[in-house]
Amino acid sequence: NGVTLSSVYNPALLEFSPQSMVRLEYFNRYALKELGTVNGSIQYPNRFLSAALYLSSFGYDQYRQNRVRMALAKRLNPHWSVGVAFQYTWIQSELYTETPARLSTDIGMVYSPIDKLLIGISVSDLPFVRIASKDIEIKELTTYEIQTGFNYEIINNLLITAFVSWNEIHQVRGGFGMEYVAWERFQVRAGVQTGPFLPCLGAGFKWKRFGMDAVALWHPVLGISSGVGLSYLL
Repeated sequence: NGVTLSSVYNPALLEFSPQSMVRLEYFNRYALKELGTVNGSIQYPNRFLSAALYLSSFGYDQYRQNRVRMALAKRLNPHWSVGVAFQYTWIQSELYTETPARLSTDIGMVYSPIDKLLIGISVSDLPFVRIASKDIEIKELTTYEIQTGFNYEIINNLLITAFVSWNEIHQVRGGFGMEYVAWERFQVRAGVQTGPFLPCLGAGFKWKRFGMDAVALWHPVLGISSGVGLSYLL
């Protein structure tokens, strides 16, 4: 549920980050190295204008999709925050004589009406403009998505979360999950997503300023995807 859990999907969440952080992630789809994604980020929340920089690379030598993203966020009052992100995406591939590229914008809002409840909405990759190879239609660079969801800590140590989204090709997705803090430094997570159907399990561990997260998702046809993330609080 990125809309209320990750500033990568909703820039307004930067205002709810406890402190500055550096993070590195790797996600591998279906045990194929050609479908691996590497993400790196640095976040700097502050009372004036929170900011973050993200770098992402997906694919392999013959096809690689890269992205640079800059996000800004501001808290309007104790309950509301807004954010915007600007990103430059380009594709390196032997399939094209030119380099297809696009500049796009993400917009997000977060509302916290009561303690321990977050409600978010985000619009990804809209508006956008192609700034290279404008005559090339590429599916990976054309889809926008609208997403909304919530997080709610219903009892101590138990968080539930859910989302629903709609994209340019009129595909509706949804998901539900929960996180349980087994003890102070260790969390276990489980959830399910539709479109496609993806059950998942995960865990998180924190020690002093360091954090580690791991996840595994199961596709009924294609198999298991897995990911790991490492973070350090500055």
